[in-house]
Amino acid sequence: MRIVVSGHGVDAIDSPLRLQVADPLRFLGHEVVAVAPTRAAIQWGLDRYSPEILIVIAFAGVPDRREIRALTAAAGTVAVCVHTGPTEPNGSTDLSELADDLREYDLVTVPDRDTFEQYSSLGTFRLSIIEPAVHPPALMDFVPSSRAGVLLLGDADPVNVDVAASLDQLDNVMVMGTGWGELPLDVRIVDPLPLPDRASLFAGVDLLVELETSLSHQSAIRLSHWELGLTSSVYEAAVVGTPSLVQARPVVQRVFAPGDEIFVYESMNDLPHLVPLLVADKKETRKVGEAAWSRVTAEHTWSQRWRSFLEPWVIDPEIDRNEEVQYRGQKKSLSKAS
Repeated sequence: MRIVVSGHGVDAIDSPLRLQVADPLRFLGHEVVAVAPTRAAIQWGLDRYSPEILIVIAFAGVPDRREIRALTAAAGTVAVCVHTGPTEPNGSTDLSELADDLREYDLVTVPDRDTFEQYSSLGTFRLSIIEPAVHPPALMDFVPSSRAGVLLLGDADPVNVDVAASLDQLDNVMVMGTGWGELPLDVRIVDPLPLPDRASLFAGVDLLVELETSLSHQSAIRLSHWELGLTSSVYEAAVVGTPSLVQARPVVQRVFAPGDEIFVYESMNDLPHLVPLLVADKKETRKVGEAAWSRVTAEHTWSQRWRSFLEPWVIDPEIDRNEEVQYRGQKKSLSKAS
């Protein structure tokens, strides 16, 4: 199937959108062309490749949805608007205009069941779910190392700073996020890293701790941390066998089994006592990390998400359904799209 994908940075080497959309679709055998989120670029992609589907990731800078409607109607192309959701502060999409997207696009995807149920009254025949996932092949070049220490993931909000201060007596405590540089803490600050280096970092720690999302981000998206999904780092850590400790909230048990595949805490006040206990119990943390790897590679990859989403369009009885693709040591039967 020929697919044109448009979004900000969609084909940059380390773009999250490339890893979420373009590369997984190519992995499944589709012919994918990524174009800039401008009217001219999208017009060129439609004219040059005559795709069956145009996928637009709803970031700022994407042409007006009415222009998308006009372009795809003239080309006879299905227009799909993909919302990645508000979980990532630097990569979120705005769900506030979802009703307008439903009027102009042939199909709109949302990243969680709560949003789906919220807008289902407008009609589910044009609304679908593509939940967050991970693209394991992008992490295969990580450099394994001996595990030691803990990585705190989150910005330097007051509550998160208190947690980091309570843990800085532990060996090898690292923090990743904004606002940590000027604080008098005995922790190592990790700058943003490209994905392979980030995977190596995750593979070198005993535990990844997802702190609360910054208050500024919660205010901007009008959702509390309790309502948000898991960050992409939790999925990425699982691919390299590193367990995560996250706040207990509805999304967690829909993705992993708490206690067996992921650790959870009820309150930030629990972390000063819970983190040292988990770091000390290396046998248990590695057991949970291995279980997380099994779960995420079996059920939460972007290729699986897109294969399920495109299944209604990929119907070709003449192709060989038994073609096997080696994927992270597991064989999975994939349908080869024309």
